Amino acid sequence: MNRLAYRPDIQGLRALAVLAVILFHYGGTLLPGGFVGVDVFLVISGYLITQQIQFRKGAIQGTLTSFLGRFYLGRIRRIVPAYFFMLATVTILAKLLFTNSDFTYFVASLKSAVLFFSNSYFANFGDYFAPTTAEQPLLHTWSLAVEMQFYMLLPIALLLIPDRYIKQSILFISMVLILVAEWQLRVMDHRQVTYYALYSRVPEFLAGAYLAISSIGLRWSTTVANIAFWAGASLIVGSLIVLDGASLFPGLLSLPAVVGAGLIISASRSSFSAFLCSPLMVWTGFLSYSLYLWHWPVLALIRYYTGAVSLGLQETLVFIIATLLLACVSFYFVEEPARKLRLSFMTWRRLAAVLVITGVGSFGAYGVAIAAKAYFSSSGLPIEYTRYADPYLICHGVDNGHCEKGDLASSRKVLVIGDSHAAMLNGFFDRLGRDEGFKATVLTASSCVPISGFNVSKLPEWARQSCLDQISRVEALVTKFDMVFIAGMWSYQIEDPLFAPSLERFLQNQGSGRRVYVLSQVPELSRNPMRMYRFAGLGLPHQVSFNGAYQQANLIIAGTAKRAGASFIELDRLQVFRSAPYLDGQLIYMDESHLNQVGVDAYVNDARARIRELVIANER
Repeated sequence: MNRLAYRPDIQGLRALAVLAVILFHYGGTLLPGGFVGVDVFLVISGYLITQQIQFRKGAIQGTLTSFLGRFYLGRIRRIVPAYFFMLATVTILAKLLFTNSDFTYFVASLKSAVLFFSNSYFANFGDYFAPTTAEQPLLHTWSLAVEMQFYMLLPIALLLIPDRYIKQSILFISMVLILVAEWQLRVMDHRQVTYYALYSRVPEFLAGAYLAISSIGLRWSTTVANIAFWAGASLIVGSLIVLDGASLFPGLLSLPAVVGAGLIISASRSSFSAFLCSPLMVWTGFLSYSLYLWHWPVLALIRYYTGAVSLGLQETLVFIIATLLLACVSFYFVEEPARKLRLSFMTWRRLAAVLVITGVGSFGAYGVAIAAKAYFSSSGLPIEYTRYADPYLICHGVDNGHCEKGDLASSRKVLVIGDSHAAMLNGFFDRLGRDEGFKATVLTASSCVPISGFNVSKLPEWARQSCLDQISRVEALVTKFDMVFIAGMWSYQIEDPLFAPSLERFLQNQGSGRRVYVLSQVPELSRNPMRMYRFAGLGLPHQVSFNGAYQQANLIIAGTAKRAGASFIELDRLQVFRSAPYLDGQLIYMDESHLNQVGVDAYVNDARARIRELVIANER
């Protein structure tokens, strides 16, 4: 036997897996568990790669080093060329389209993607002002990073472990790692880290490896194979329908899809495999890697431009056409030629020449993108237009010694607490305090209003500890102040049904001797104005309007404050917002809901009289 038997049904299974992932990424509600398509991919990879290793191991010639070298070279030829073609193309597009701050986040993800460590990067990723995960063009590279990391380990393990212990070792390692994942998910509540971790995905690869070593299904009759096929299909379909983004995954919940994929792979004699072997399914299976590579960057860039996760009809057509076109270009002109390349001495020289030309071309295209960006759009706004405060001079999630603002010598003290919308007001209270003669202590945290009873569990993992720290600081300090201001992004906070009751209890507990003022949320925009500024410079169509959700949220919080005996200060109808996101031709917003430093200065000028009328005068 000179080569492994070709399995068209596995190509068909690949097609179903990639289509499930694409449908999930396009709209999570359409196929809530579509992410298990990745797990099906990993089972297939474990099966095929183990078959290849076992085949080469049985016909091994030369040294162990040469054996491993041939294996790794094969993996590099299969994955790297199309992967780096995608990275280069997306980098050029991101440089042209992204704002400078957003491109900084992209570059950080690019560095990890180039080294195949993006799973670690996204496992620990967290920044309130970074583009959302739906707008991160390289988010999907985490699974390729996991795959490459596993490929580094599998051949060595299969060569070192004696054949008689391989099956037992696979079962033992899988069981241990599943239990570790369950501990991390259910006890430690490390969902994000566990989802992207290599150890949580190794059991899926090993399930495929076990199939390859055990040769399960080779002696099944057609009847048994048919039963196994439908059982496997039922398990996968059940996972696609029952699981969703809130599921504690992977861990034990990955087993139905993994077992289902294993049953379908083993049921090669099933008469139902004919569907998977159809020409369209097989072609889609061959194209699956390139489809996976390109579908997510296309989606992310469209979402970045539109500012919406859901795609309309026009955007959907662009997504389908662009993904299919780029995948075909990648498959036929990059992936396939690289896979079929015979690496003789002359080929190495030609390959080196191609790499040099490709590198020069990529840098040239990148340079063109930089030049186009500079020509069509602003070379960059001053820093005061891109932030609401110097992050090192505010106590946002930390106590860094810069929590006090205003007249630091004054004996009149106020406490300001809230999420990033309160952090945005550091400059506001600094100027107001200097003008009106009071000292403000400002304690804030990302997405967190630091009050007792705040639902910290709703926050992303990276934001929880800083929220808890600020809650503790507020609890220790609040009794020392006679006046408290609370600000927040109420349209976000009220999405949690526990927030309004918690806020009401906090306000009620302040007693009659402490005056508490709740500030209205500033007007929220429908799209990111910094991006619109960029798109306008590029000549792309754009439009910004108000998002009415903030008005309803202000009404709810105003009612909560009134019931608790606190005062609600309505500032969202000031003249400063009449032509937002601009004021007298100047950009005053840094994103959809945060003012920049220029906007904060204009805000305090417009709000000073209102604050003095309602608050300051009553305190004298």
